[in-house]
Amino acid sequence: MDPTEFGISTLPLQHEPYPLISPETLLNANAGKVAIVTGAGQGIGAAIAESLAKSGASLAILDISTEKLQTTKKACEAHGVRVKEYACDVTDDEAVVSTFSSIENDLGPVDILVNNAGIIDQRPLLMSTFPAFWRQIEVNFKGPLLTTHTILPRFRDRGSGCIINIASRSGTVDVPLTLGYVTSKAALIRATHTLQREMELDNLDPGIHMYALHPGGVLSAIGGSGAAKDVIEKYGDVRDEEFFMQLFKDQPSLCGQTCAFLASGRGKELRGLYLDCRQDLGKLLSEGRDKLLKAKLNTLTVNFLDGYCNEP
Repeated sequence: MDPTEFGISTLPLQHEPYPLISPETLLNANAGKVAIVTGAGQGIGAAIAESLAKSGASLAILDISTEKLQTTKKACEAHGVRVKEYACDVTDDEAVVSTFSSIENDLGPVDILVNNAGIIDQRPLLMSTFPAFWRQIEVNFKGPLLTTHTILPRFRDRGSGCIINIASRSGTVDVPLTLGYVTSKAALIRATHTLQREMELDNLDPGIHMYALHPGGVLSAIGGSGAAKDVIEKYGDVRDEEFFMQLFKDQPSLCGQTCAFLASGRGKELRGLYLDCRQDLGKLLSEGRDKLLKAKLNTLTVNFLDGYCNEP
């Protein structure tokens, strides 16, 4: 993989929380709210949960087992908020519906949903079983859409709510050996764009605001994990490439604090868009929503030769 194939930013990127999204700036910004974070057992999910706790939100933290959630729970409770943990497979329809009902019984109406749970299986389709490939689509795309479908009627009835889908830069580029991952993340980004437009149709925009967020290069269990032995033997190990490990220089708290900022409603002008948490939100907000939408920035699109357009 050649990183220059995709472009190099000329503006500085953020690698840790900056003043606009710092815990000090967002102190009590989400006080009185209830937030759900899926995949909160470790890494980025744990950081998102703790950042929301720092901003005053009560937390419902979900993972495949409650055992994985204990460290996250203690970290969040240290900030003086209520925290409940739930074992939930986000691809299981009945489990999601039941869990969300339990959350509202335990903590009250939900205001924030962060869809973070995700998996990756690094192998080409030719070397994969179809169930292994499809499981990535189930967790990374069906899961967020199932939780969204479950919570949206409640948001509609109250006229407000925030959904943050943890997407990936991988959903915007072609990355061989990760077909299930890039496909599911691209679908999630497109779903975020389209769902926000549906909120407009029902006069629920901007009360209900959604975002697709790239969490940056975080050396987490999923971000820095390697391929299986048989794949490495055939294609080599990307972790041996000189530039690859240098991509992972972002603190998970950067994504966490970005989520806390967006959940507070202070970034509503960016609703429906794909955001990279390494890019300064203040810079994006200063450009204005109208400019971003008119130029089709921060959205999945396709370009053609001059003279051809993506006609309806």
